[in-house]
Amino acid sequence: MSMRFLPRLLLTIFSMLGLVALSAALANGRSTKDGAFTAEQAERGKAVYDKSCVNCHQVDFYRERLARWENKTVGELFESLSTSMPADNVGGLLTSEYIDVIAYIFSITGSPAGDEELTTDNMDAIAVGPVQ
Repeated sequence: MSMRFLPRLLLTIFSMLGLVALSAALANGRSTKDGAFTAEQAERGKAVYDKSCVNCHQVDFYRERLARWENKTVGELFESLSTSMPADNVGGLLTSEYIDVIAYIFSITGSPAGDEELTTDNMDAIAVGPVQ
């Protein structure tokens, strides 16, 4: 195989993996509107948000941005945020802090808290629901 085809092959493989994750989330029928995080998790997320995010992103920012993620998996959102934020310290938060911030974002955009924490183990089976 020629090396010039490798990027195209990798793109195809990663696209297929993304479709599999999305299919799992949609087949499961679970979304952020079904209580995909706890109230305590959102509270922890607010503390991280106040420390690491609020200087660049006000609350209204998330209503517009999160709508773009509707019907994609929470895992895809996590991957994007954890590899691009915070802008002044990309990847500088703990995995648990990224997840807690995502829980906080869901809480301020109309998703209800539930009894189970959002984790790396369940995020690929949860779709981002509509924003209010």
